[in-house]
Order: sequence, then C-alpha cells, then structure tokens
Amino acid sequence: MKLKYPAEAFALGIVLFSRNMKEAFAGGILVLLAVVFAEFLKNLLENWIPVWSLRLCVLMGTGAVTASAFLLGFTALGITVDNGTWLMTAVIGLLAGKTALFGNLEADYGNIFYESGILWGFWILLGILREFLTQGTVFGNLLLEEAPFFSQSFQGTAFGFLAAGLALAFANGVLKKKSSGTQSLFLVIPVIIFARPFEMVTFGGIIAFIWTVGVSVLLYISVQKILRFSNPGPYFRGLPLEMLSMSFIYLILSIY
Repeated sequence: MKLKYPAEAFALGIVLFSRNMKEAFAGGILVLLAVVFAEFLKNLLENWIPVWSLRLCVLMGTGAVTASAFLLGFTALGITVDNGTWLMTAVIGLLAGKTALFGNLEADYGNIFYESGILWGFWILLGILREFLTQGTVFGNLLLEEAPFFSQSFQGTAFGFLAAGLALAFANGVLKKKSSGTQSLFLVIPVIIFARPFEMVTFGGIIAFIWTVGVSVLLYISVQKILRFSNPGPYFRGLPLEMLSMSFIYLILSIY
C-alpha cells in the first residue's frame, strides 16, 4: 500500500524543525496543512485548467502559502525565522505540492490526517529527545540542570537527518507500509545549500561553495547507489535509510 502522508515534505520539516518540542509541534501542524491545501487546490482546479497549468498553480501556490504560514506561525510562537529558513519552508511547500500531484492521496483526507498524525507524533518525541539531550529541558522547562551527555551537537543538521530517518521508519512500522517512489535529492540538495556540512576556508567565495555542495552531493549519490544492494528492514528501505545515511555523511564531513 502506498503512503498517504507527504514523506519528502515531512522529512525536510523534521530535518529543519526537530531541535525542540515547540518547533516539532508547530512544524508538524504546518506541514500537514500544506499537503491538505495542496490536495484541495489540485482537486479544485484539475477539471478546469490544463495539466501544465495545474502543476504550476499547485506547486507555486502551495510553496507560497506554506512559506507564509510558517513565517506567521513561528513568529507568533517566538521562533526566529531567518531568510534562509523561510526559503526552506517554501521548499517544504513545493514537496507537499509534488506529493499531491504525483502521489496517491486521492483526496483521502481521513487517511492523510491519520498517517501524518502518527509521523507527527514521532517527530515530536524525537524533538523532545533532542531538546533534552542538548540542555535538559522539555518545551523550555528545565528537567535536569547538568549531565555529562549534554551537547550542542544534538542541535546540528546531522541529528536532524537522523531524526527524520528514525521518524519515517517508526511511522512506516506502525502503518505497515514502505517508503517508495520518493526522490530524496529534492530535499537533500536544498539542505546542503542551506546548511553546508563543511566550509572551504582556503578558497572562499563561489569556488568554496561549489566545492562544498558538489562533494556533499556526490558523496550522497554514491552512498545512495550502494544502498540499493543493502538489505535493511522493510520499514527502513528507501527514504528513511537515505536520511540516516545523510546523517552520517554530515557527521563525517563536519570533522573537516
């Protein structure tokens, strides 16, 4: 059975907004609203306009609405949204629109909410875990003042990818479904551009940017090809395992 939740949009949302419980709670709601809006817009327009126009309307409309919703919602909650983060929320909208256009949602809003809700729950749990491991707080409330395992590293992008992979795999396990038909490069490349795993101080400027992004993308593609011959658990196959792999790539590259 095919997924009824937007795996790529949720994965990108988890990578970006799972550093604490507040982000996870708000981010999950907004990603879910994005895919519902995209599906509603597609069903509203598909009998009235050509296919090419429908795709443009859904992608651009969902991207714009999602970016605006994230900006308004996060600002209201006191969460800082810089220009780069705001652009990434538009990418979340584009991925939600892609799922509505090319996925298998079929206006089945009940299952969309059900499956997305399960994934959202794991997103929140992993956000709580990352927040606690960073500074001993949950939703801003101090639970533990000091511990040897506290580290700001848990707030890094590598652990965002780790959280995304685990959340997707856990949700697939509950739903007894597999992630198939996803294009992880659509979310990996924007993240690499937004949060580069390393910087080339020697060159600087555009050369350093191209080198950093190029090396990271090539490493990911090579690992992705190797993963085709691996034999993970059925619920880790596809996008979850690719997110976990990207987590380790970030951890390795961040050493340099």
